[in-house]
Amino acid sequence: MLKLKKGDLWLIAVLVAVGILWLGLRYFNEQSHTYNPADLNAVITVDGQLYKNVPLNGATEQIEIKTEFGHNILKKFDGGIQMISADCPKKISMAMGFISRPNETIICVPNRVYVEIAGNKGSKENEEDEVDAYVR
Repeated sequence: MLKLKKGDLWLIAVLVAVGILWLGLRYFNEQSHTYNPADLNAVITVDGQLYKNVPLNGATEQIEIKTEFGHNILKKFDGGIQMISADCPKKISMAMGFISRPNETIICVPNRVYVEIAGNKGSKENEEDEVDAYVR
């Protein structure tokens, strides 16, 4: 039987505390940002190929994805997107819910559908964050 010494317990406690602190800071950092839906797109990829790029602003829209792998329906509304129908067996992609922030994803593995929220390349916020030049 494995016996833990006092130092082992301290090390475990420190690692758990650092992990919780890191996750908490990341969560609060993400929640503090506000995003304009006009600056965001839903990038829909099927089997690794771009299927459609959908701006998140504007009217409600349903996007049907019919491929040899399966049938999915996405609904764009309220500045985000959600998978409302999938013919895959476990329907995990439907449980991923509504996404509206950059880098959030919906993935339907059996149907090879990948949806990710991304910022427009033309927005000023993104241009300021991007690398202007690389000097060696």
